[in-house]
Amino acid sequence: MVNLPSDEHLLGLSGSLASELIYRLCVAECRRLGFRLAEIDKLENPTTPGNWNIRVALPFYAERSDYIPNPQTIIFVKASYVPLAQVQRQEIYGEYFDTFAPEHGAAYIVASTRQELNNSRTIDYQQKMPRELPHQSGQAQGFDLDLRFYSRGKIRQWLAKHPSVQSWLLQTYANTERKISTGGGAARQKVSYSQRLQRPS
Repeated sequence: MVNLPSDEHLLGLSGSLASELIYRLCVAECRRLGFRLAEIDKLENPTTPGNWNIRVALPFYAERSDYIPNPQTIIFVKASYVPLAQVQRQEIYGEYFDTFAPEHGAAYIVASTRQELNNSRTIDYQQKMPRELPHQSGQAQGFDLDLRFYSRGKIRQWLAKHPSVQSWLLQTYANTERKISTGGGAARQKVSYSQRLQRPS
């Protein structure tokens, strides 16, 4: 039985690995829902290279889940703390919605592998996002959006559902540790410092 990855495994992810994790979780979740050939794309943010959006397009009759709440879902992935003020400046680009049908709405999720929110702060983000987030452009303006925030705890709950993704993450972390151990003390200090960047909830 695979051990569930710890907070340390998520805190140490780079932006590209955090995006790969969410991508793999989306693939696994779509398979669980019965769709092996779902349209799932990784789209780089045009204004902030290194930040990725995962676009999921399922048939409209697909079952909703706790993690993909709409057959048309965009997940913006960050490997850093996301202040609410930054959420307010977030722009949703119309090109992400090119293959979506406005009449079915869409879910837009901000997911952070770095951020842990207690219940009250999660509610705070969730309540303020619908008022502060939707700086929508182009085609995105025509959508009724279900806006959500996934903290590290939510991502760990999602991971618990998919052992294959747990195995990938643990192997990725083990490979990173091997590279650090052969690269000298400086590299190890850099990893320790990245973990200290965790901001308080």
